[in-house]
Amino acid sequence: MLSKTQFFRAENNPSALPQSGAEVLFVGRSNVGKSSVINALCKQKKLAITSKTPGRTRSINVYSAAMKKWLIDLPGYGFAKIAKAQKDLWQAMIEDCIVTRKSKKRVYVIIDAYVGPTELDEAMASWLHEYDISYKIIVNKVDKVPAEISVEDIKLKTVEMFEIDKNDVFPVSAKTKTGFEKLRTDIVSFLKL
Repeated sequence: MLSKTQFFRAENNPSALPQSGAEVLFVGRSNVGKSSVINALCKQKKLAITSKTPGRTRSINVYSAAMKKWLIDLPGYGFAKIAKAQKDLWQAMIEDCIVTRKSKKRVYVIIDAYVGPTELDEAMASWLHEYDISYKIIVNKVDKVPAEISVEDIKLKTVEMFEIDKNDVFPVSAKTKTGFEKLRTDIVSFLKL
């Protein structure tokens, strides 16, 4: 069902977005592969624009999976080489989109399997918990992890680190397109497509 997802609009002001029926929001530090995950999830190569340069997603990018059912790619937090004022603007944009909008929503925090969870990822999870916002973890780039570390090991470490249920962790590789079936099922079920 997600394969029919289309780009809807880019927006810098969350309050300018119309009301939706349900929203799945993707957050993560710069260059973790949010756009690549969206492309792999929807089985499309160029739905979301990808780049090797951190900080390319500079607006709220909204994709329509069905009528008023959205996937939202938010700007990355962290290492983008941009002015502090721009980073502050992005942070406010992320917070407003997640907290202020009254739509039914679920957040997926994308972390890098090779780098592991960073302080920024932990801070995002704590912030979501503080606001009582439902979130799950996507561990991207499992293809880059040394062979002696299993996907199950990555999953268990993530469960322990974030103190979440094992079923709320999705190890994937946007590069090799592996691990997406359970994630797709989870998102489709939430959106009720």
